[in-house]
Amino acid sequence: VTSFTAQQAPAISDAIEGELIERYGRDMVLRGGLRVQSTVDMNLQRDAQEVVDYSIGLLQSWGSYVGQGALVAVESQTGYVKAMVGGVYSKRGQFNRAMQAHRQPGSAFKPFVYYAALATGRYGPGTTLQDTPKTFYGGPRPYSPRNYDKTFAGAISFRQSLAQSRNVSTVKLADNVRIQRVIDAAYAAGIRQELEPVLSLSLGAADLTPLEMAAAYAAFANGGYRVEPTLLLKVSNARGEVLHEAKPIKEQTLDPWSVASLNHMMLSVVRGGTGKEAQIPDGRQVAGKTGTTSDFRDAWFVGYVPQMATAVWIGNDDYSPMARGTAGGTAVAPIFRRFMTRAVEDMEVKYFTLPDKFPAPRPQ
Repeated sequence: VTSFTAQQAPAISDAIEGELIERYGRDMVLRGGLRVQSTVDMNLQRDAQEVVDYSIGLLQSWGSYVGQGALVAVESQTGYVKAMVGGVYSKRGQFNRAMQAHRQPGSAFKPFVYYAALATGRYGPGTTLQDTPKTFYGGPRPYSPRNYDKTFAGAISFRQSLAQSRNVSTVKLADNVRIQRVIDAAYAAGIRQELEPVLSLSLGAADLTPLEMAAAYAAFANGGYRVEPTLLLKVSNARGEVLHEAKPIKEQTLDPWSVASLNHMMLSVVRGGTGKEAQIPDGRQVAGKTGTTSDFRDAWFVGYVPQMATAVWIGNDDYSPMARGTAGGTAVAPIFRRFMTRAVEDMEVKYFTLPDKFPAPRPQ
């Protein structure tokens, strides 16, 4: 017995059943008698499914060639999954894109680059970067990154480079910091997939799930603590004996000053950068990052308030491109806004810690 019916939350019911079978074996689960309490907030879950269904339908009516979407909301202090949508009008037994779709996050991966740079102590939000042409040698073939708008911004501040999602200055930064530091930062935040040490990784050349991205951004939202995402709050047997009880695992894996600095840069993405459409009407602080992959095969917005991180992805299961211009900032940030506007209704207004409350890290 769960605290909701399988029809109300199909992706979650499937995921919970899978986890229970892994823990206790198929026989015990199929015999029944297990009482399961989930971390999911059913009101939020309903809102999330409604928002995804409505938003994908809207994009389809605009001729965007979008077939699917996924959304995951994670409580930043605990890692508890509060809502999970695995697809449009999802049903039991369907492919759960929130947990099973490994897609390229594009520029939504960039915060790990900027965090890694901040953590060296050699960079701050005002540091000047060069958004100018460069070809990198040393890989199997020369690599000449390009910006989304096919232009170069020249000298640009660290903060603006992230807010405006400039590719070339980001790749140069990753090269200066060393790509292995970027990989270490992503793992420290909670990314689990094996990441290849290639410069294109800095622009999101990796296959990650929406759940991974939401959990990793939760580590930014909570000030630098990696959390273990979970759907299971409590499992009891027929005799009422508790078999499992969630104990939030929080481990400080990120430098507080660097996270605080990054958060304030990520606020700029939403206030005046590529993520303006993610602003929540009540005026609270929202941080986040857009992501769009080449040929518009994937579009993302991953964002957060201090208490919750939410990842939203749209695309097609067969990797076919969406319509040109179906980007994270224009197509996905509004989906995040629709969901989070409802999610924060009863949530206290909190603010991110200012970075100047921490000593600047020493150069490593």
